[in-house]
Amino acid sequence: MEIKRILYTTNLEKATHDPIELLLGMKGVGLKEVMLLSSDLPEGLKSKLAEEEINCKTIDKPGPFVNKILDLADKENASLIIASMKRVKNRLFKGSAEKDLIKNSHIPVLLIHENGGKYEHRKKGLFDNVILATHWSDSARRAWLYIVGLKKVLGAVDIVYVLNEKPTVKEIRQIKERIEEIRKICLEEKIDAESHIYAGKTPEEILLAAKEYNASLIIMGASSKNTIEKVFSRSVPLSVAEKAHVPVLIIP
Repeated sequence: MEIKRILYTTNLEKATHDPIELLLGMKGVGLKEVMLLSSDLPEGLKSKLAEEEINCKTIDKPGPFVNKILDLADKENASLIIASMKRVKNRLFKGSAEKDLIKNSHIPVLLIHENGGKYEHRKKGLFDNVILATHWSDSARRAWLYIVGLKKVLGAVDIVYVLNEKPTVKEIRQIKERIEEIRKICLEEKIDAESHIYAGKTPEEILLAAKEYNASLIIMGASSKNTIEKVFSRSVPLSVAEKAHVPVLIIP
């Protein structure tokens, strides 16, 4: 898996992260081009990316926000969308545009808070301490595969499974075995990984794990709205992103 082309929608003028550091951190997974929906570029962004042989271009396309992004992502064959999140009174997004983007995107979306304050983990790279929130859905499996594809840039990975109901002893054993299988896959790919089981409401427990393991990024799969698997329907990643103080990468 390579992230060759990024569609970058975050307002760089107000960014609370370092866009150069963020983008250069993805060079190890094949980044070749960054497409910007912003005319307010940080000083030296294009030249610094050019030094690393990463092309940078600004795209101006009229139309509704979400449709514009989705159309461009498809037309330009983007591997990843980086989108801003604007909190208003502790709620995610001022409007519904960003939510619509997450719900309708067919490629991964990296959500970064635009006005959430400086991240405490700024001395670390985006992929240094990753929480992989998992379940047994198809979307979660795609997230596992995505993790493996990022192994060249990954630091430590903490695999988190959340119990929503009181399980039987047999079910606990099965869950431990399955989550350990994911960890073994990571270890075979030379990814430093540990597995953990939490109990409670899924979004709250994922956020707790991110805090306890000093995460720099949360990665989650997101099932379609028509799926029968409700645990990791898109409402759960949205709920996590609403309160997370680190970036959240959602894999559709």
